[in-house]
Amino acid sequence: MKETTKKMATEKILFVFDHVNCNEQINDYYRLCSADYVSLQADSIEKAKSIISSKQVDLVISSMDLLDGTGIDLHRFIAENHQDIIRFLYSENSDKDIVYKSAGYIHQFMNNETKPSQFISIVENAFGLKGVLANKDLHKRLSGITNLPSPPEIYNQLTTELQCQYPSIRNIANIIKKDVSITAKVLHMVNSAFFGLSAHVENPLHAVNLLGIDTIQSMVLTAGVFNLFKDPGISGYSIESIYNNSLAVGTSSRHLANAFGLMTKHTEDALMAGMLHDIGKLVMLSYFPTEFKQSVELSEREEIPLFEAEKQIIGVNDAEIGAHLLSLWGLPNSILEAIALHYTPQKAQRPITNVLTAVHLGYALNHDIVHNVREDSKSAVDMDYLEQLNLSSNVESLKNFCMSATV
Repeated sequence: MKETTKKMATEKILFVFDHVNCNEQINDYYRLCSADYVSLQADSIEKAKSIISSKQVDLVISSMDLLDGTGIDLHRFIAENHQDIIRFLYSENSDKDIVYKSAGYIHQFMNNETKPSQFISIVENAFGLKGVLANKDLHKRLSGITNLPSPPEIYNQLTTELQCQYPSIRNIANIIKKDVSITAKVLHMVNSAFFGLSAHVENPLHAVNLLGIDTIQSMVLTAGVFNLFKDPGISGYSIESIYNNSLAVGTSSRHLANAFGLMTKHTEDALMAGMLHDIGKLVMLSYFPTEFKQSVELSEREEIPLFEAEKQIIGVNDAEIGAHLLSLWGLPNSILEAIALHYTPQKAQRPITNVLTAVHLGYALNHDIVHNVREDSKSAVDMDYLEQLNLSSNVESLKNFCMSATV
């Protein structure tokens, strides 16, 4: 069991909310954080900007409604001028318009379902993730790559459409149709056994209407990502095999997130994180093929997990590389944490049942099923982590659930 030591943190957290009209819950967040962190307050965007420019702020959480604008306006400014600051947005509801319009500007979205005790865990885990992504070995490895891939243009176009005042499903379908390759891949995903649909889907508009914007957005990003990389020809690690595994893990992760009762946004984050959990392998195959092949050989020779062999050979593992790349693309913390720690979820600063839980189990249970693992010692499931969440007794039922569930 993981032991945690209570200590006074030095990180500074700025709370930005209208003190008169705010929800009492954000006041509770502030009071709890004040016990462990240097907590600051502002009630407007202008006051927040002043504090940010004069103090070294580590995290900003704002409510949606401020005296001189919205929380999205504030976080857009911070994202464009102070990228190192962690950005949280609180809204009393999880209106999809708010979620879409804040995409790319915030690291974590929360609403009135996020209890104060959960909020503290989310804050600690956000600081822990920042430490993982700031790893010197990781930056040293990736600094030599001058042409790291950018987000697929079609994904950027979708995000722009969703941030419009009145996003259109037909416009979204038309954006997808412009790219024949992406369209083919998205329709292949929709009609695959992983999504278990009874009717055959023949065009993007039908797909969006049937599965919803969030799911299609995840599919478009996944399809675009796999189009960015070429197959290196390393035995057992083809682009197609990684792609098929990613679909299985993504759909399982979303099922599990639903089973855990996570909020709708987080179940969609679980789908996206599960489908992108192996993006670091794609980076390794493209930019470090020799070292990756050595890692595979070391893993097989010493019978250790591949991510441990990668750490020995390269200094970082593929999960950390994947999370770092997606952090440059502006994906939210819930997805980055799930990808960075899907092998080693016990490294979360304060484990809670969240997107990471769903993606770890989606990956680990799928790994055990595919490789016919029957010995606990060889399982990819982190039982110590599950014990902390009181889930260890449910592993067999969760495995059966993953094998039988369809979207």
